[in-house]
Amino acid sequence: MSDLYSKASLVMVPQLVDTGKVYSIKPENRRGDFDFTRSSAATRVNADGNIEKETQNLLTYSNDFSEWSSINTSETSGQSGYDGTNDAWLLSKSASSARVQQSISTSGIRTYSVYVKAGTLNYVMLNNSFVSQWFDLSNGTIGTNSSSANTIDASIESVGNGWYRCSLIFNSSISIVRIYPSQADNDVSGTSGNIYIQDAQLEQGLVARDYIETTTTAVEGGITDNVPRLDYTDSSCPALLLEPQRTNICPNSEDVSNWSLVNAVATSNDTISPEGVQNAAKIVTSNTGCDVKLTSIPVSPSTTYTATFYCKLTSGSGLRTRFYDNTNLANIEYYTYDSQLVVGEWKRVTRTFTTPAGCNNIQIWFLAASSSSSVTAHYWGYQLEQGSYATSYIPTYGSSVTRVVDASLNFSSSFSGVFGSASLTKYSILIDIKKAEQSYSGSSTFLNKGNNTQGRINYGGGSDLVYYSTATGYMTDNRITDGNPHKYLLVCNDGVIKQFFDGTLIDTDNNPNDEFVSFSLSGSTGSYADYDLSSLMAFNSALTDEEAIALTTI
Repeated sequence: MSDLYSKASLVMVPQLVDTGKVYSIKPENRRGDFDFTRSSAATRVNADGNIEKETQNLLTYSNDFSEWSSINTSETSGQSGYDGTNDAWLLSKSASSARVQQSISTSGIRTYSVYVKAGTLNYVMLNNSFVSQWFDLSNGTIGTNSSSANTIDASIESVGNGWYRCSLIFNSSISIVRIYPSQADNDVSGTSGNIYIQDAQLEQGLVARDYIETTTTAVEGGITDNVPRLDYTDSSCPALLLEPQRTNICPNSEDVSNWSLVNAVATSNDTISPEGVQNAAKIVTSNTGCDVKLTSIPVSPSTTYTATFYCKLTSGSGLRTRFYDNTNLANIEYYTYDSQLVVGEWKRVTRTFTTPAGCNNIQIWFLAASSSSSVTAHYWGYQLEQGSYATSYIPTYGSSVTRVVDASLNFSSSFSGVFGSASLTKYSILIDIKKAEQSYSGSSTFLNKGNNTQGRINYGGGSDLVYYSTATGYMTDNRITDGNPHKYLLVCNDGVIKQFFDGTLIDTDNNPNDEFVSFSLSGSTGSYADYDLSSLMAFNSALTDEEAIALTTI
């Protein structure tokens, strides 16, 4: 189990990727090429061991300030920039409150950044609809902030030759961003003077990332829609990460500025996070009566959830979480986790629990245990998802976010009839499954992918993939009796059906008449065994025997 996150992944060694495609260099007949879709952003662990996200610049004409609205300013291009180019601009003012500005509608946690250098003026003020933040360009210090209630943080970073990257981090709905040349802190009344500016960026999150150039439209980068996730979690060799749909219902996965604090102090952007940038919070608890609380998270009653967060212990011990039922006004459970931590090292803490009947809303508390009077720890990446295991990190910036399934075929709500098309003659179905502790009698509920609801897997010809039988070639109860996880893979290749189980080819059917015509997950009246399905993946290609054995080997 990785310290960063556990995953259900397609284990292969990709050589080249493109949008919606993973290419294989060998074999040269391209049999290793792999198509898939994912209509949302996602994360992965990159080759440097950092969690990599989608990035973006939400502004247009990010370095063409002649396209911004000019209020009593002039903009002169071709100036010497921070990056050795002549892409900087001289921004000169001719009246008080002079500025350049761009209208934009966005909300949530955002970072607005601009590269700035002093000219005849030594100050710049960055502004959105609510906040004005001054920066001193003569010594690289942060000046006055006009609205701390709407501000999470501000930073000024020297990039050499008198240039600074000035950043304003906030959580609010805005309609505009502005740049003001200023003659003094908290003062834009002057009527002349200039500064140099270059490369403006507005992005979600708590920190300014690598600059992305834009012209007529906003631009996204990183792990965007349909970009394959070559994940380095387990080794120096990447695996293609494929996961079921999950939603992080924690609305602010990295920002603790609006959490409830009692006898505790939180500092935003205090240290380098597992993302490799300085956006992790420090929380210091002063006594055993402290709590750091994320309140009012909507949940479903009698449902299994997995909570995760990254923690790095600095000093002290006795850390625990409290899951509290806001509906029934009762504790769900306390969970002590400091034994999982190593001082100075990031670890992902994971806890699975089930909400009580009638519970529609919960709180998550981060507490010091009674054995400790003071604890200092860093936190990052809060996630609460429905399911019995943790998936890769899903960042949120003000509201819940869903990462949709990685797949090559879109399932219907019942998973029924998906493979009924006569034109679909090559496909593969991968299932991670184990036997539950109890059996059921009567109709069961629909088995949702990735949600570990229990049910039965039906075979299109009227038989079952999982059922009480000793029929040769089918996965039966005799194969999964121990409660341990198992992997099953079915490969259809022009009428030839092969079934693989835990790294072994268990059946080959060369009769085209036995080809699968449907694939559904459902229950049936009678007495059957219960099974937990942790993932189901379908691909519109027929995997080779070698690939199938590698995928199903435990």
